[in-house]
Amino acid sequence: MKLFRIKICGITTAKDAALASSLGADAIGINFFKGSRRHVPVSEAAPIVAAVRGKAIPVGVFVNELPEAIEEICRLLHIEVIQLSGHEPPAVASRLKFLRIKVVHVRDGSELFLHRNYPCDAFLLDTSVPGEFGGTGKPFDWGKISGMKPGKPWILAGGLNAGNVGEAIRIARPDGVDVASGVESTPGEKDSNMVKSFIKNAKEAFVNVKK
Repeated sequence: MKLFRIKICGITTAKDAALASSLGADAIGINFFKGSRRHVPVSEAAPIVAAVRGKAIPVGVFVNELPEAIEEICRLLHIEVIQLSGHEPPAVASRLKFLRIKVVHVRDGSELFLHRNYPCDAFLLDTSVPGEFGGTGKPFDWGKISGMKPGKPWILAGGLNAGNVGEAIRIARPDGVDVASGVESTPGEKDSNMVKSFIKNAKEAFVNVKK
């Protein structure tokens, strides 16, 4: 897949979607997991997708959802990229005819090896927090994955913000980065200055780091 560099996740309004894309985000994440503080009902998601159409990639974020439900939601909203953030077995992912990002929750750095044959187009590495599926704002030790080459594009997440994203990119050398809580004033509400600074610092770091 043509991987995005910078994704602003947990977008809950068309206003924030437009903000992120106008400031240079390559993708936004819309969370359809009802257990998330950033959950967006399907009935309210169309304006969010419309706000970035042709400007940034809308990514549908799902957690342990039925494949039939994922297909229905994505076709309704014309979403072509999905993020599987739960414990979805390979058989479920194989059924989904979208570009698939599989989230791997990292504790000691060995987790990606266990997913090496997972049917996806890219990986997203996030911090492992018991009972949580992302958006915790907690980083993990980037040194544990430094130099990692999983054979597919991969995205770094977990506790990133404008202050540490440059160092994270320098150490871990991911293909892309993902942020939610690190650019928020409150859960689900993005702060324009934080988004702007994050995108600026991430772009500068990607220019300076050669994989």
